[in-house]
Amino acid sequence: MKIIFLDIDGVLNVINQGRDEFGHKFNPKFVANLKTIIDQTDAKIVISSTWRNAGLAKMQLMWEVRDLPGDVIDITPNFRHTNSPRGEEIAEWLRLNQVDQYVILDDDTDMLPEQLNNFVCCSGGKRLSRHIFSLEGYGLTKERADQAIKILSS
Repeated sequence: MKIIFLDIDGVLNVINQGRDEFGHKFNPKFVANLKTIIDQTDAKIVISSTWRNAGLAKMQLMWEVRDLPGDVIDITPNFRHTNSPRGEEIAEWLRLNQVDQYVILDDDTDMLPEQLNNFVCCSGGKRLSRHIFSLEGYGLTKERADQAIKILSS
């Protein structure tokens, strides 16, 4: 089984696209890039984003209502109370599940060293001033989708 560990904010949700009953809607271009990854690799999705705090059933319902690509099969455990990096949560999910290949799509870099070859960093905006960043370079771009496909296909 191939798995996409999916963060949402900074990956699919970058610039306000409006809201619905689930919260901010996702950028259609980034959703299309996620679909490309899934179409080419048949990977399943595990939500590693803080959006997982709503629960697996809510994430699956959002995927269905919004007609998002792929199957959300699970959410990672939440070690927030221990201040553990996200990589620890992903490592625990991998320890408990049989996986052939995986990729991590995230805009944060708190992954474990052994996960870095499976990590696609979806951040890269530029500082325009002390407090203002360009959103150019953020999100699941085509280049990052291609990188994810390469990881999942290796």
